[in-house]
Amino acid sequence: METFATQFARLSQAATKIAFETRFNSIQRGITNRLNKEIDAITNDGTTRRIAVLQRQRDKLADLTPKLQEYQFGLTSNANRFLEIAEAGQAAAASDADANAVLTTDEAAALNTAKEEIAENIRSLQTLYYPGIQDGNVVQLIRQDADRLDALTAVAGTVDAAGTAIPTNDNRTLIDLMTEIQERSVTFASSTSTLVESTNQMIIDIQKKVFEQEANLADLTILEITKKTEEIDNLKARYGFILKAISVSFEVSSGLSDMLAEGTQPAPKAGSILNLFT
Repeated sequence: METFATQFARLSQAATKIAFETRFNSIQRGITNRLNKEIDAITNDGTTRRIAVLQRQRDKLADLTPKLQEYQFGLTSNANRFLEIAEAGQAAAASDADANAVLTTDEAAALNTAKEEIAENIRSLQTLYYPGIQDGNVVQLIRQDADRLDALTAVAGTVDAAGTAIPTNDNRTLIDLMTEIQERSVTFASSTSTLVESTNQMIIDIQKKVFEQEANLADLTILEITKKTEEIDNLKARYGFILKAISVSFEVSSGLSDMLAEGTQPAPKAGSILNLFT
């Protein structure tokens, strides 16, 4: 039969276990909160901001490429059109096919048709702009020639000699202007083609920088993820060990207390059948 001491010891031990569970849960919540704070400190160490800065820089560079390609396409189109204008201007400058210093009705009509087509082609040139690039305002300059063409009309009749002070008609002025347009267009086609090559190199350089930024982002992301994962795993292991140590310590202490509690019960009397089990 259990003694009062044994019952009291068992009740005290049960109360101790309940109190431990309460304290252990409180400790566990405290450690979990502390762990979460330390994890937040690891994840919010500025790496995210650095990655965001690199991403913005990369995106800004990437946005330049389509704009520069559009500008380059316009330059290429203008360079080709300049060559067309130069070819048409050269043909129109030779309108006096028989070189007799007189335009026939057909020659005058052909020259007028040519000057209208050239003026239209000039006005079809694109006005382009890209920050930091100067094209010499070639389109604006040659458009002045289109206005000059509109003011002149070829007629059947004399083609004055070059340098005539008082022209008989517009024939000489128009033919000379065709020569100027041809020469100017060849020059502008060349300078515009040079810009095409320059912008092509710019596009290559920008794309190279974008790829470099991508590589930097990838390296930073992989490195930081690996580093943070290791740090967080170490934290979890450390706090997990602390909780386990507390739990094991209590289990040992509780086991000893159980043994002590059981030890308060008196031994069976000599000759009792209970002695068979002790």
